[in-house]
Amino acid sequence: MISLSIVIVNYKSWLPLTECLDSLLNQNNINPKIIVVDNDSQDNDELNKFESKYNSIVWIRNEKNFGFSKACNIGAKLATSKWILFLNPDTIIPKDCLRKLMNKVEPLEKQIIGIKQINKEGKDTYAYGNFLNWYTINGIFRFFYRMLKNISKDKLKKKEFFSPDWISGSFVLLQKKDFDEIGGWDEDFFMYYEDMDICKRARILNIKTKFYNSIFCYHMHGKSSRFDYDIKVNSKAQVIKSSHIYIKKHYKGLSRNIISLILYISQATELLILSIFVKEKRDILKKILGN
Repeated sequence: MISLSIVIVNYKSWLPLTECLDSLLNQNNINPKIIVVDNDSQDNDELNKFESKYNSIVWIRNEKNFGFSKACNIGAKLATSKWILFLNPDTIIPKDCLRKLMNKVEPLEKQIIGIKQINKEGKDTYAYGNFLNWYTINGIFRFFYRMLKNISKDKLKKKEFFSPDWISGSFVLLQKKDFDEIGGWDEDFFMYYEDMDICKRARILNIKTKFYNSIFCYHMHGKSSRFDYDIKVNSKAQVIKSSHIYIKKHYKGLSRNIISLILYISQATELLILSIFVKEKRDILKKILGN
């Protein structure tokens, strides 16, 4: 029998969470332990309904919004299975997805596994990337880096599987013992870049990433983190803040200072120019500056 626990962090994502849980409970030939960690959605009536409807699922109620990383760690403490899957609530898992995936990975050791993710338009969301460094600091740098390395997304998507630097935190599968060895999710990251960070720390321990194009799920990106304007602004501001937490953690000395400076200039230039025309950019800038 496949030993699998699934940890889902929820914050006011009731509609996508319904679709996600229904898809998990409809899997072929696999019966995972499902753990939902509610990050203080402040809606007890809705949460009570979910606990009653999905009474086979383990529910955890956090007293405040701890962010993604800490909530994942809280859920992982209740996972006693060999494998653990961290999953976003705005994903939908095809009924044969987990069985196919677990049959492929069961013999594997020391890997963090992701799969192809398709959005509501049926397009690949490319749920992986390169570590943040000198060559990937913004979109222009990343374009030329991929071109020089001859690692275009069009080429990668034709492979059955490959090993990117990092995989998206919306679908992360690994063995519980490897998760513990890595040290779990870094709780300094409230939201975003925690996936890049955990893959970076895993690589140091010779735990490599593996991304399957041959297996997919649906990811309705933004339904769980950007479903209203204020949350959208907060989440985009958090992306910027988390990028600097990542640099501070993984670089030292002159390299850290130069990369931070280039990133600050790149981000500030984009926000300042676009804020003249776009209210959202103005509000993101205010959020970052603390106004």
